[in-house]
Amino acid sequence: MLALAWANLTHHKLRTTLSALAVGLGLALFLVSNGLATGSIGEVADRMESVQAELLVLPAQENMVFSGGAVFTPGWTDHLASVADEQGPLATDVIPAYWSQITMGGQQQRLFGIDPEQMPLFLGDRGMVAGHAFEQATAFSQRIRELRATADGQPLDTLLDDDEWSAGLELVIDDRLRRVGQDGHPYEIGDVVRVLGREFRIVGVVESGVAGRVFAPIETLRLINDGGRQRSTMFFIKLRPGLDHLVAARLFTEQLGSTVQVQPTSDYGRRLQQELGKVFMYVNVTNTLALIVCFLFILLTMYTFVLERTREIGILKSLGVTRRGLIGLSMLEALLISSAGAVIGIALSFVAQAIIAMRLPLLTVELPPQHLATAVAIGLVGGIGSALYPGWRAARLEPAVALGYE
Repeated sequence: MLALAWANLTHHKLRTTLSALAVGLGLALFLVSNGLATGSIGEVADRMESVQAELLVLPAQENMVFSGGAVFTPGWTDHLASVADEQGPLATDVIPAYWSQITMGGQQQRLFGIDPEQMPLFLGDRGMVAGHAFEQATAFSQRIRELRATADGQPLDTLLDDDEWSAGLELVIDDRLRRVGQDGHPYEIGDVVRVLGREFRIVGVVESGVAGRVFAPIETLRLINDGGRQRSTMFFIKLRPGLDHLVAARLFTEQLGSTVQVQPTSDYGRRLQQELGKVFMYVNVTNTLALIVCFLFILLTMYTFVLERTREIGILKSLGVTRRGLIGLSMLEALLISSAGAVIGIALSFVAQAIIAMRLPLLTVELPPQHLATAVAIGLVGGIGSALYPGWRAARLEPAVALGYE
């Protein structure tokens, strides 16, 4: 039967090739779209979870994806640091962050405003690829704190001269963004980038994997966006050693009330998946429709084979081939087509992954073994299913009628 199925397929090389290619394209779309969604979301989650802190604090009405601006008013840093149990304060470090949206590397980026002295908590075990993790920003932040204590209500930005402003206009970027660069040229230390209406200098490049692709001094963003007020977008909390993060999250929630949400940093990936659940729904609907079209193509191909081989089917039945045998022959031919399609689909997926990595390095496409196995299973099951009706149609032909078919 295998030799007969192979002969039937190779007799119509173009049609067989197009059918296998259709399956391959459908499976490649399935793999790449899912890999792009899961890979990009997973990469963001891994970067946020890399911060050396156990808890994440956001306003209750915000979500983890679209939260932005400065929603925490001055005083929240001290408020979070004061949360305690019978053994003392829960937090050993309260890490404020201020997010702004900017454009770098041809894409929207989230600019992390942080205290330069807390940069090691974001770096973890990652090192600097080039430059320094800020140069003058620490002194700039100290200057802003001094001005805040003596400004007597005056706008802080009006109290700074050009040299003082320049000290705070520093950026640290990650290596992936550095390689993307601008206008086809990688970013270099000392490059000037205009963001938020100011000329920032790139002073450092850190290994990829940190929470943000772009960092700036938090006091700089507060000056530009909020007149220097100590507002923050969110907080990371580094807990007292030995304190269970789930217990700590509950205690923070109880003492802070319903105005905030406190989540374990390690739970960020799961929450992100929930927030973006509709993305996967749209991806799955698109993939399903594409695969249905591909397998309808196989069904049409197999049905055409049956019509063209009506006389041959009559000869096979007259020689004793059973109806089950004819259905099996049709399924075997479809299985060969879908197997070739699965190989093509996987190969195209890896090609697409390489092209995306080269052309759009800020995107991540994951092709884990379980996704590849799922794609192969879909291809084989779909191919066999597509052959059932043509096989049944062939099995119903009467030998006498089939032999007389021209």
